[in-house]
Amino acid sequence: MPFKKYISIIIKIVIVFFSFFFIHKQLTQSKSFNELDYNYFLNSVLDNYIVVLIVFMMMFLNWFFEALKWRYMIRKIEKISIFRSIRAVFTGITVSSFTPNRVGEYGGRVFCLEKGDRIQAVFITVLCSMAQLLTTIMFGSISFFVLSDYVFLDNSILEIFNFKIPFFSFYILVFFNLLFIISYFNISFFVNLIKQFKLFNNSQSYIEVLSMYSFRDLFITLIFSIVRYFIFSLQFILLLDIFGVDVSFFDAVFAVMLVFFFITITPTITIAEIGVRGSVAIFIIGFFSSNSLGILSSTCTLWLINLIIPAIIGSFFIFSLKFFRTS
Repeated sequence: MPFKKYISIIIKIVIVFFSFFFIHKQLTQSKSFNELDYNYFLNSVLDNYIVVLIVFMMMFLNWFFEALKWRYMIRKIEKISIFRSIRAVFTGITVSSFTPNRVGEYGGRVFCLEKGDRIQAVFITVLCSMAQLLTTIMFGSISFFVLSDYVFLDNSILEIFNFKIPFFSFYILVFFNLLFIISYFNISFFVNLIKQFKLFNNSQSYIEVLSMYSFRDLFITLIFSIVRYFIFSLQFILLLDIFGVDVSFFDAVFAVMLVFFFITITPTITIAEIGVRGSVAIFIIGFFSSNSLGILSSTCTLWLINLIIPAIIGSFFIFSLKFFRTS
């Protein structure tokens, strides 16, 4: 109907408007960008333009694996082409750019489906995100153990996140990792458990889709997530080198893991998280290098390449979304 068509167009325009509004606001008003030395930034980029180009191309590789992962998972309710999966991923980034903790990403993706149940698709997408979250927490926890003697001697990092306890218990960290891993690979158990409650009677048909995934399916999804994790971690390490941050490869690897760990557990809006990213990165990597400007430049560049540019690309796909299906 024409009415639905007009509503659909208005929604798409609003999404693109808010996405560009938040991007513009962050680029012009962010404290992190105001602290950058643009002569230093440009000189570093120009002197290492080949490596910068490699980092940029790795962004497409990063999101390509995310598209492969989502396509692999969503096949349970609808088989889609790799191009449509890529389109879904980029539109999801655009919608998530102005929503807390990237929740808009789910909606941005599921509206690319033509036949599959969209509510089921949301639960599947959440399961995909759970695999990525599990990856970040696992590697972040490993880094936590490795760097504990370097970073946490004065416990000052706890003050940044307003923790009142004097120190993280390693036993608690191990416990939650094991709990998360067991929960992830036994998602069908929790689905059956939820089905026992009458409160969820109306949503059982949607939640039940999660029980369709075998251990093998979940393991492959986790592998996709780990590959992605290695890609954007390597991007960050390369950028630290580009901007002259003097830190050994060993220290850089574990410091970057720890940075992603704390960024992940900090509630934020995706576009607005550059301030959080910059603060965490400077604090943690600052234990190994005094080049705060280089660390901040690396963080901002990674944010621009991996989130802002994909959000802009995704805005061109927004108008292909189908909010209403024809019967």
